[in-house]
Amino acid sequence: MATSNWIGKGDFVYRNKKTPVFIRSNGPYLEDTHGKIYFDAEAANGTALLGYDHHILEQALEKTHNMPSLPSFVESKLRLGVAEKIGKLLFDVTHVHGRVAFEIGGAQAIELALKIARKTTGKSQFVVFQGGYHGRSGYTSQLSASHRYRKILGDWRIPVSRLPFPDYERSGFPGSKSQWIHWYLCEVDLLLQSEVGGVADNSSAVDIAALIIEPVLNVSGMVLPDKQLFEGIVERFKKAGVLIVLDEIFTGFYRTGKLFGFCHYNITPDIVVASKGLTNGLIPMGIVWARNPLLDKAHFPPGTHSATFINNVMALAVADTVLDHYSDWKTVEKDVAMIQNMLTTVIKRICKSSPIFKSGYALGGLGRLTLSKPIAGQIREAALSLSSLMPQPARLKESSDGIILASTGMAPDVINIHPPINLNALQLKELSNLLELLSYYET
Repeated sequence: MATSNWIGKGDFVYRNKKTPVFIRSNGPYLEDTHGKIYFDAEAANGTALLGYDHHILEQALEKTHNMPSLPSFVESKLRLGVAEKIGKLLFDVTHVHGRVAFEIGGAQAIELALKIARKTTGKSQFVVFQGGYHGRSGYTSQLSASHRYRKILGDWRIPVSRLPFPDYERSGFPGSKSQWIHWYLCEVDLLLQSEVGGVADNSSAVDIAALIIEPVLNVSGMVLPDKQLFEGIVERFKKAGVLIVLDEIFTGFYRTGKLFGFCHYNITPDIVVASKGLTNGLIPMGIVWARNPLLDKAHFPPGTHSATFINNVMALAVADTVLDHYSDWKTVEKDVAMIQNMLTTVIKRICKSSPIFKSGYALGGLGRLTLSKPIAGQIREAALSLSSLMPQPARLKESSDGIILASTGMAPDVINIHPPINLNALQLKELSNLLELLSYYET
């Protein structure tokens, strides 16, 4: 366990009472300094969709042999190739031609998307979901739901309006789900058509540059917005002339079983932001795809955007390699559907056998367990030691000594599950057995 007095303790590494120090990884497994093995069911905070695979890095290094680095303000064949691959992927699912811009990470890519929206529309305001999360940087923290992210930076604000929390189960709404959807869309209409919402004037013109939303809201408890609701919201904002920005940082690259999370809805975004799964967590990189002509010279001229490492050869080589892995994986949707089926089955079993777990669902390679108490952090920490979850001598023998789960401060009543999406049959069975041990947890 970590005991160093030389490292800052302000990040999530030190949120648990005991912090394992890892020295080795392979597939979905991590090994600590004591030889204990952990099954990573959060895939390095959602980044390691293909697991811990050193072959990706080796293949990427080969591509940098003749050109290990480049100056910032030059073009490269590698960058052009990555942009083309991403552009073609987005064209395949949107049937819209667009261009790709690069950034060094997810939060920075969100900022770039907002810059594109404001430059294009000339409008000033943004709209997000309550419970949304789009980063912790100075600018993106203004979009994210929790005030904790902004408070430490001081009291400065950009104009942001927040739609109601899109989670019927946890909304506290007194009526049926259909009644809630009707009420919700009426709230959207009020925002867009009346001055009382703060974004329209008395002629019903709206000063909104972009609607920025996630297909699944990870940080606020793996919230999957209702399809009718999500499509109704997007339709109304499009009709009002607002650009639709899809934050696919967590949901992109088959996490939800489809190439992008928005593919579950009948919508066409104007801008898509992706990161995490793009490089499998090996190196920071973010991309912004925008439909034509939003990123051409006339609308976004040279000098509008600049960053030192957006032509980082190693990052581009890793992204290029990871994209090839997705392209070569012909059964990806079928294989991720197997994870969804397993998670659906085990979540039902856990909720049936333990009063602590109320409900849950699975979509592709992600799952949600809603708790009867705000104790997700305690469960997550206990899961690092499986012996604490199950009374002796009933302990099952698994290859893992612990399991890494996800929970967030914004949703202390939810356990999030999102392992690597390329698990083999034995790993899938082991994950199922490990998750079922959660039903033994006692407060």
